[in-house]
Amino acid sequence: MAKLNIAIIGAGNVSQIHVAAILPIEEARITVVCNKNEQRGRPLANLAGADWVPDPAEVVARDDVDVVVIGTPSGIHRDLAIMAMQAGKHVLVEKPLEISLSRIDQMLDVSEQTGMRLGCIFQSRMRAGAQAAKRALKSERLGDLIFANAFVPWSRSKAYYEDNWRGTWALDGGGALMNQSIHSIDLLQWLAGDVDTIMALAAARRHAIETEDTASALLQFNNGAQGCIQGTTALSRGQESRIELQGTKGSILLLDGRIEGWWLDDSPPQEERNMRNLDKSRGTGASDPMAIGHVLHQKQIEQFLSAVGDETADYLTGEEARKSVEIVRAIYHAAKSGNMVQLPFADSF
Repeated sequence: MAKLNIAIIGAGNVSQIHVAAILPIEEARITVVCNKNEQRGRPLANLAGADWVPDPAEVVARDDVDVVVIGTPSGIHRDLAIMAMQAGKHVLVEKPLEISLSRIDQMLDVSEQTGMRLGCIFQSRMRAGAQAAKRALKSERLGDLIFANAFVPWSRSKAYYEDNWRGTWALDGGGALMNQSIHSIDLLQWLAGDVDTIMALAAARRHAIETEDTASALLQFNNGAQGCIQGTTALSRGQESRIELQGTKGSILLLDGRIEGWWLDDSPPQEERNMRNLDKSRGTGASDPMAIGHVLHQKQIEQFLSAVGDETADYLTGEEARKSVEIVRAIYHAAKSGNMVQLPFADSF
């Protein structure tokens, strides 16, 4: 298989992780890094052994680009992805896919029209513990699911939000939920299933931002389970994200996607110990967004690249990535209106 040529658009924190994740992949090479700011873009391009260009239109016009990886502020993902797909490039987008459902649907339409792959990065799904929890739920080892909860008690500094796009509606599309907690929200819905109704509260408790730094939501899932989502960046010290899955035949506890508790009625004595040893700690973004490392990103990028060359290969599709954004948008609407929101939910933002 010939190497796939990759362009990276963006040169911020997450694009640095993308470069670190792609460099070890034998089937890929980075040919160009795009950022309008040369002082940021050129050093990252040099690190990748790639060209630096300031203009995304130049990137997607190049013959030595097969795949475009987008790591820009969330509110400009749509325009970049559509431009790339219309130029015949496959597109992989850092979470969230976009900041509204209407924008995502436009991206999905262009993907279908052009035949170009559209994927999204939610690297927590690549954890062995999360995969094991998925298998246990699929084989009904937890029985009927009673509770499915996600808690993201994180911290971000004042400087994190100052003089940039974070915490704005136009470019971040939200705050602690859309940017940080969306990883756990994606994992929760992937494990527990589709959401039926949502009630919610949201506020900016610590940071002077347009959007929320603290939110709570009460969920009813289609399968009858009840759930809670709580996310914040307002704490003085961040703690590991937590997902609780509790059923009539057992419970699973995930901390940052790895198994901390495995209590199933049919579990043999050694299984819990084996499950707790599946994942070594890879760092947490609880207080530092750069502490997550690149290994899980690498696994998901490899999965996407395999799907570029093989139509039967599995990857996290744009349609699947839409689900977490739908939940976040429904939480915002429920918090603003004070009403219960029924899913499917549509917006025009």
